[in-house]
Amino acid sequence: MLAFIHIHKTGGTTLQWILRSSLGAHYCEVAPLTIASSYQATPWLAPVSSGDLRYLERLYPYLEGIGGHHVQPHKDLHHKYPEIRYFTFMRDPVKMRASMYQHGVEALGEENCIFTEWLQEEQSQNRQTKMIAGTADVEKAIKIIEERQIFVGLTDRFNESLLLLKTLLADKLNIDYKRMNVSQGETAAKQVLENPHTREMLRMGNEADMELFNYVQQEVYPRFRREYGPSLSENLAAYEAKLQRYGTRPVPLSFMNKPRLFRLLLLLDLAPYNGRNVTMALIKKYFLYRTKLQLNRKGLKI
Repeated sequence: MLAFIHIHKTGGTTLQWILRSSLGAHYCEVAPLTIASSYQATPWLAPVSSGDLRYLERLYPYLEGIGGHHVQPHKDLHHKYPEIRYFTFMRDPVKMRASMYQHGVEALGEENCIFTEWLQEEQSQNRQTKMIAGTADVEKAIKIIEERQIFVGLTDRFNESLLLLKTLLADKLNIDYKRMNVSQGETAAKQVLENPHTREMLRMGNEADMELFNYVQQEVYPRFRREYGPSLSENLAAYEAKLQRYGTRPVPLSFMNKPRLFRLLLLLDLAPYNGRNVTMALIKKYFLYRTKLQLNRKGLKI
């Protein structure tokens, strides 16, 4: 089973569409069925458990892949599924944190998302390390990556990482996708990145992510490139030439901020995604969360 650890602001939306297109109704975007009391203050960090997957197997009897923000390898999924194959993408922590701040501004308004105050919030600090290890412990995160043999791609080398992912871990994936051009203008993220003072503030309190990203960039990712072999550059050029034939889909920022509208825009022009698989995956997802909501409203134990 493939397990996609969707770290925020690392290109995961495109990966979700690739997984839907490739696996169809055999792919599930998972979330914990209940949030434990220990995660009430940090619901974004609540991981799915093997108990959650046991429930999902009733709705997905031929489950081949799972993904989402709540798929986290520090949990016990590998005990029930010893052949589970984790993968994720990581991003320069400064750029990622700026993008997370941008999301906060878009969701709350700049007057309600004050930069200096937002930096002090736990959800803004060391997000990548926490999603691997469950805590901002770099050594634990590195150990989990190595012991679970997690594939880690790099957002800044997105196409190359997709090619490595397909070849080394998931040959069933169809990694064709259409590029999206989002017109943002003068964004909050751009402003804090271009100012040397605020850029340095993005580094502060984010040291664990900086250390983990450096390890992945210097030790883990080069290993994948060596394993692929000498044909990587040639094959990457061919793959990127193929992607260029699909053109670019313009996506207004207003659509990106409203997930339902964003999905509608893509459904109107699915190529190069597999339309049948995408539709089946989204229908399955709708009925999964509708069932969960009904059970929760009735106070039934899942």
